[in-house]
Amino acid sequence: MNLVVLYGRLTRDPELRYSQNGMANTFATIAVDRGMSREKRQEAEAAGRPTADFIGIKAFGTTAELLGNYFHKGNRIAVEGRISTGSYEKNGERVYTTDVIVNRVHFIESAKEAGNAQGAPNMAPPTNMAYQSNNQAQASNPSSFGPKSDDEGYYPIDNNDIPF
Repeated sequence: MNLVVLYGRLTRDPELRYSQNGMANTFATIAVDRGMSREKRQEAEAAGRPTADFIGIKAFGTTAELLGNYFHKGNRIAVEGRISTGSYEKNGERVYTTDVIVNRVHFIESAKEAGNAQGAPNMAPPTNMAYQSNNQAQASNPSSFGPKSDDEGYYPIDNNDIPF
């Protein structure tokens, strides 16, 4: 089973782009705290070692638009998805990549709680809501991501209805 859940802060504004066929895609990075004790954290900081991991996330379709339109640098966020690995050539060298493909986003704080530092209108949904893609049939080809019809997309899930 390939399932990833991350909770952290966005390190920069998500980059919302559209492919030639009109599919929205977004890339962002989440800083995820390693959960060290106070002593271990101070020791790591003093030695110049990281206390957080910086994990790349990718989203497609309406998930990408949601990230691009409602999330900004510094926002707390929780995502669910799967690990995707790949590689490409750069300057004759093979570069290997590992990213999380997001299929579910959780609003952890409202724009007001986040300080609305970007000056965006307070349009974020309530913090007890999660948004999930109806399209769970995601293949390894990114062009297959996103809703298959106009009536598919995101629907609110009340976290109080989740049995765990």
